[in-house]
Amino acid sequence: MSNHLFSLKGDIMSEKQTLNEVYADTLKKMENLTEKQKRVLQASLELFASQGFEATTSQQIAKRAGVSVGSVYHTFPTKQAILVAVLAPIFEGTMDTVANQFNDNTFGKGFESVEELVKVTIADRFYFADKNINVIRLMLGQMLVNSVFVEDLKKFFEQQAKQLVLPTIVRLQAEQKIKNLPIEKILQILFYPLATYIGKRVLGINNMSLEEEIEFATEITIKTLKV
Repeated sequence: MSNHLFSLKGDIMSEKQTLNEVYADTLKKMENLTEKQKRVLQASLELFASQGFEATTSQQIAKRAGVSVGSVYHTFPTKQAILVAVLAPIFEGTMDTVANQFNDNTFGKGFESVEELVKVTIADRFYFADKNINVIRLMLGQMLVNSVFVEDLKKFFEQQAKQLVLPTIVRLQAEQKIKNLPIEKILQILFYPLATYIGKRVLGINNMSLEEEIEFATEITIKTLKV
């Protein structure tokens, strides 16, 4: 791995919280939940992410949250109800915080070239995905059976793309530093490697190290977008 990637990794990993940590901060701000409910949701997210939804029992959730099993069932009659409740705060605050961190680490700094844009964006998102793959896997699993979460996530990414990514791409195009392609296509080219990497991790395909994945995706993306 190049020294540049070592530097990027140090900056990214030191500045970012995990999704679990951001989620805990989100729960603290939710006044509609009791402290006991917040503990149950936090414990559920940690257990679902670490050992899987199916393998997690209500007894395990109650034990980690420090509450009785009866109190868990009083608020959440089924484990599926717990999962839906766990994921709701992610779309009500956690994702916004993650997007702000992404902006601070990447687009908030400004880019002078397509090489810089691609290198920082891909490294940032790949390290984030690697660090939070268990929670991401949980979210993807729920999206397969809940169309509401699919629409929420789609709207979120469309909004963030317009706010964070679009101005930089438009500027680089005006400076003739990135190919004059439709914005939607550039976004697909820029973020498709991340979707591919997450898919490989979820499916257990690990034929390259994280650093090799980043270097390969960066090289291909720069060649595709550079004028």
